[in-house]
Amino acid sequence: MTIEGFIGKTILGDLHPVRVMGVINLSRESFYQESYAGEDALLERALSFAEEGSEVLDLGAVSTAPGSPPIPEEEERNRLFPALEAVLDRLGGEVVVSVDTQRAKVASDALSMGADCINDVSGLRDPDMARTVADHDGSLIIMASRDRPGDILEVGEIVANLGERLVAAKEAGVSMEKVTVDPGIGRWTPPKGPGHDLAILDGLSRLRVLNRPVMAALSRKSFIGAVLGRPIPAERLPGSLAATAIAVYNGAHLVRTHDVAASMDAIRMAEAVRGRPSIARAGGIEVEVFASWGRPQDLHQAFGRLGVEEGGAKALGGKGSFRALSIRGVTSMEAIVIKQEMLARGGDAAIPMGALRCDPGEMEVLVLGTAAQVRGLGKNLKSQPFNLPAVAGAIEGALERVDDPKRYW
Repeated sequence: MTIEGFIGKTILGDLHPVRVMGVINLSRESFYQESYAGEDALLERALSFAEEGSEVLDLGAVSTAPGSPPIPEEEERNRLFPALEAVLDRLGGEVVVSVDTQRAKVASDALSMGADCINDVSGLRDPDMARTVADHDGSLIIMASRDRPGDILEVGEIVANLGERLVAAKEAGVSMEKVTVDPGIGRWTPPKGPGHDLAILDGLSRLRVLNRPVMAALSRKSFIGAVLGRPIPAERLPGSLAATAIAVYNGAHLVRTHDVAASMDAIRMAEAVRGRPSIARAGGIEVEVFASWGRPQDLHQAFGRLGVEEGGAKALGGKGSFRALSIRGVTSMEAIVIKQEMLARGGDAAIPMGALRCDPGEMEVLVLGTAAQVRGLGKNLKSQPFNLPAVAGAIEGALERVDDPKRYW
């Protein structure tokens, strides 16, 4: 499952560089006062961010930090639209311009002016937001939220909430290729503590099941200050860069930051260590290893240290390593054979209902099993009919790429 999408005309995804979104803060109530860009500093900040490598600028006029006062729509408009007009006049077409708003009417006018994207931290709480974005064919960033922005605490609930919001956006007509998701890192509501944010950051890769690009917005946030004993946001840059690197390593495709220049090296280094997806293609078949735990040769050493004999240690190594593969481009009959072969080995495969009905067309199969079971599947498919020998070749190729240095550099 290779993730790919767009924000404006800029491509996001596994096979593309991690993009950087520079924060243009128009809110005097921001938790990070030094980031506020008044009328005099606005264009200088925007131009500086663009020169430093930011491909996306995010303009926001309402602070959502805990304790921030409510801002009337008229005030949001007074702050936002002159700034948006200035940025579009100077940088429109050169960078993607996003607007951070929870109000559909504000979003509509911003998109009409030429903004490319709406960054909605409320998770489409305004019932007209998704339709508004769809009507303007805009891009959309959806943050996990239920009753208030960022009020969901656990990663599993975040994934479920974003899944529901994606369905709502699709039903409203928003193109899925233009949607990015945001787990909502930060102390948005009082119940949310540093432990919740650390767990979200550590579990960021779980959002891959949504098949949409992921944005990490954690710049100088309070959990960093809590961990490092830095109550002042201005002192959180090193911690912010460390958290950013971890977010990129765990799968972020877009990083929202107050510190574009300082973040670039951390992002590029983490991106290099993360590497590209383990994908192989053969005969119209594409196989990707999207989950891999354990290495048989490593476990072999551990079992040997326990005194397990050579043959047993070798066999146990394959049984103790887990693999999850996506196989794309198979027919219904091929999908059924793959599932039967995995079940016969004690593993399993998820196939679409269309395969059971023998529907025509290409399908995707998700194979789940140990390294030994998946290797056995590939070996046995070589002698099977249809295009299954190509599937076997692609499986072997994808597994080999997991540890291939060429996947990184």
